[in-house]
Amino acid sequence: MDRLRHPAFLIGFALGLVSLLWLPPRTDLAQAACPTARNLVPSALRGDAAEGDWLVYRNAKTGLSFRYPPSMRIEERDPTKFGFEDIPDAIVDLRAADNFPIRDFIVMRFICARGEKTPEMAAARARALLTAHPGKHESTPGSMELDGHEAIVHCFCGSAACAWRVITLQPRECTIFPMEPGGGFDDVLPPPHDGRFPLLSIINTVHFESATK
Repeated sequence: MDRLRHPAFLIGFALGLVSLLWLPPRTDLAQAACPTARNLVPSALRGDAAEGDWLVYRNAKTGLSFRYPPSMRIEERDPTKFGFEDIPDAIVDLRAADNFPIRDFIVMRFICARGEKTPEMAAARARALLTAHPGKHESTPGSMELDGHEAIVHCFCGSAACAWRVITLQPRECTIFPMEPGGGFDDVLPPPHDGRFPLLSIINTVHFESATK
């Protein structure tokens, strides 16, 4: 019996090693995980509730506004406490309601850079992002229309999982991304979609108004 176990172990080990060698590199995994990130339609996965009982948030400093379900809450953060070299104008967290099973669960974060961008500045930034060579763990960026302007959709993979982010360019550059990969939810996985939380539907309501000076 021992003579049979030894060859079986070696064969199993060899097959396992071969399977690991055949796994695609992380870059391929990132690109495969974001198959529909390019040219997303703004109405995709947007439910009627977004026009119904959803609440409206507006940031007075940046003019950013969006709708969100009443089961969630807003928390405006102090940008100076995050250690950014270029302090953004606003950091806004969208959290699950207080009665959510996971305490202090941050669903999605908005980081809006300082100042407004002209159409020329936004176009140059979009070209730079779309033509940039993806890194080892990144996919080629795509785009979607948001609030009448082009926004960049970026997908990348870390050591544990892949994730996405959306970057608005005009009139403000704001980076929008899911925060919590835990809890058994797939909301963080590319491409942007409605999962446990209606994240894509929320993003599709993003609008920029004239900011209060």
